[in-house]
Order: sequence, then C-alpha cells, then structure tokens
Amino acid sequence: MADLTFQNPTAAMLMSMADGLMLGGKAGDAAKIYQIALKTARGAERQRLQVRLGLATSSSRQRLQLLKVLLGIEEFGGPAFVGDGLVTWGKSMPFLDDERFAALAQKHANLLPIANWHWNLQAAIWAMRQARAAEGDFVELGVFKGHTTIFAAEYLEFETWPRRWFLYDTFDGIPDDQLDPGWAEMNQKAYGDTFSYEEVRDRFAAFPNIEVIKGRVPEVLDGTCPERIAFVHLDLNNSTAEIQALDALYDRISPGGVILLDDFGWATARAQYEAESAWFAARGLQVLALPTGQGVFVKVA
Repeated sequence: MADLTFQNPTAAMLMSMADGLMLGGKAGDAAKIYQIALKTARGAERQRLQVRLGLATSSSRQRLQLLKVLLGIEEFGGPAFVGDGLVTWGKSMPFLDDERFAALAQKHANLLPIANWHWNLQAAIWAMRQARAAEGDFVELGVFKGHTTIFAAEYLEFETWPRRWFLYDTFDGIPDDQLDPGWAEMNQKAYGDTFSYEEVRDRFAAFPNIEVIKGRVPEVLDGTCPERIAFVHLDLNNSTAEIQALDALYDRISPGGVILLDDFGWATARAQYEAESAWFAARGLQVLALPTGQGVFVKVA
C-alpha cells in the first residue's frame, strides 16, 4: 500500500476513509484512522466515530454487516447506534458522552465476542447503583471472562464500596445435564478452552472485595454465598441452573435488591425466558424485559 499524505483532514473526511477500509475488509487500518479522527471530533461526530471504533475493534463475525446497517440508519438522521442484537436511532446515548464510560468499555471489549455492549453495560451500572441502597453483598452467577464485572468494578470503583462481590462459574462451560435444547454446539464454541479460572481470578486481583469461585450452580452456593444479597447478575445461559439459583437465593435478597437477568429477552434464550417468567408469575411478580435482551427485577419486600 502506497504512503499517502493528507493536509489538515477533517474528522468527517477521516471517518469516510475509514468506513471505506472497513467495507473493504481492513478493520485494523480503519480502527487506527477512527482513533486519529476521535482526537479532534466533538459532539455528534464523536459519537459516530465511537460506534464505528467499537465495530472495527470487535471480534464479532458480523461487524461488516453491522457497519452496513449503521450507514443505512444514519440516513434517517439523528444519533445512531449499532451493536450485536441492538440498533437504535434518534436516542440519547449518555454513555458515549461519558468519556470514562466509553474508554473503559473500549478497554475491556476484547473480553466479549460481541460488538458495542454499551447499552447492556449502562443497564448493569444502573442496577448496581440502585442495589447499593439495599442491604447485602453482590453475586454474579455465570462469569465467562469477567467482562461486565471488571468494567463495572473499575467504573464504580468497587474496591471503595463496603461490600463484597462473589463471582461463580464452572469455568468449563455449561454442564451437559443443564443444557437447554439447541445449546450443545454453542456451548462448545463459546466456552471450549477459551479461558480459565486462573485467568479470571487474576483479572480481579486489584479488588480485595471481589472473590472468584469455581463450581457448579446451585451446589457451589452451599456454604459460600452471602446471607444477605443486594444484587444478583444471573447469566448462566441455561434455564435449569438459573431456576435453581432463584430458588436458592431469592429469600436472601433484601428489599430494594435487584436481579439483572442477562439473557431474559434473547431469542436464543427462549427456554430461560419461559421458565423465569413462570417462576416470577407463580409469586405474583414480573420481570421487565429490556430491548438489550436483559431483564430487570427489583424486590419490593
């Protein structure tokens, strides 16, 4: 590729060039140009570049298709956002105005094979802040590489909170006897030899109040789980273990405590949605389904 020199290119010019590189399959080169353009971009133009940079640096197999979708919806005018499983336009995006939020989301994006997880992270941060007013510790069931938790822990400076956070995972995928229909191949692709307990444990070494625990849910909860819980992030990717977790933990959740169900609204997690909807309905309760694919429940009493 020949060396090219440009005199005083605008952020808009650089963005157009990088879009062309992305469409041509040169995501790495496009990412470098998006980053250069971000140094001078402001306001709406900066937001457009941040969304593109998230696509260019993602390991998502759909990033080229997502860029094409983004270019299409930008023709409607107003702010546009595209990530795996979520497209918005004409909506405020406060997380992109928050430079620290955006920087940390980009820093940890490599831990999740999904592009532009910002809306989901914003929902998680809201839930954790809401839960801070309730009595008890935090619990995460299903950790993967620790993406959401490390982002939240750094963003919220969780090491300064007078709480503990317990993270549970098999670190070996979903047990065969807990797999929902259609998940066997996905289980192997997502979790087969892709990360380890030691890797995730070390990721949280700077947080003395976060403990990473290896084991199968619900059995691992016996003797290791806090008596009072303010926040539960439920992300086990199977209905069997998640229902068993609700049975085991619900009575420990304090009034005002929050349950964030990571997969509640995803089409691939229909078995979780049906089982959990029935579980809450049997108690006269209801989960709020979010367009991010998450579900949120706040315990009143």
